[in-house]
Amino acid sequence: MIITTIADFIKSIPTATGTKWDAIESFVTSADFEIKTMLIGSDLYNYIAALTGTTALKTTLQNLIAFTAYSKAIPFVDLIQTPTGFAVVNNANHAPASKERVERLLKWCDKEIDKNTDLLIMQVVDTAQALTEWKKFKRFNNFTNCLFLTGIDFAGYAKTENGSRADFLKVKGTLLAIQKNDLSEALSANYVAELVTQNRNNTLTEKNLFVVESCKLVMAKYVEKEEHEAEELLTQIVVMMEKTLTDYPAYSASAEYALKNMPTYQNKATDSTFFFN
Repeated sequence: MIITTIADFIKSIPTATGTKWDAIESFVTSADFEIKTMLIGSDLYNYIAALTGTTALKTTLQNLIAFTAYSKAIPFVDLIQTPTGFAVVNNANHAPASKERVERLLKWCDKEIDKNTDLLIMQVVDTAQALTEWKKFKRFNNFTNCLFLTGIDFAGYAKTENGSRADFLKVKGTLLAIQKNDLSEALSANYVAELVTQNRNNTLTEKNLFVVESCKLVMAKYVEKEEHEAEELLTQIVVMMEKTLTDYPAYSASAEYALKNMPTYQNKATDSTFFFN
């Protein structure tokens, strides 16, 4: 595990001062396993764990594990099981925290989990070797199949309630539908697939980066039910691309482009399909 002592844990959670490692270890183990198996995979986990010294990647992963563990532990830290049932630990030197304070602490943990998940994804995508290790994870494509990779990114384009990863995940299905339908119809399925691939690989060309940023704004407008603005923006993107088609070969070679630019049918006597009036 990356966090192996209470000293490591307190670096991320200062309010845990006074907690015994025995009381928190099982929650840290659970959080560590959950993040490894559900978010980053063993290859990326091992790569980060092997980093020496203090690095942003390692610090963010430690924070994510610590906050996840703390969130799991908080409801149970003052409970013990006795032969006759559960009891609450009583310490005359400390007044028990109010329910409201505990709820605020849990909300803080949730926000920090969201934030550190997003930060970890951003840092991994920006670190070539880390990204290579993450790609080995079987769920990598699931986490990177949207042009928006994080809640932080989504909040930069859309009006969200809290600007959190949770807000982003609530509408991710809608965003993917917009990608598959509206964007693919206008820009072609092949070109949108190219944008998604370059975006997840952090290899966007300058031209494609501009299109992706514009598409994110379109997607945000659709999510916010501002369809007219979204459609106008999408039309502007297509017009811009068609002015310099050579910069967008995946679009210009697509069936969608060919169909849209097919010459209007003319009823000529020289054609085998000529119809008599």
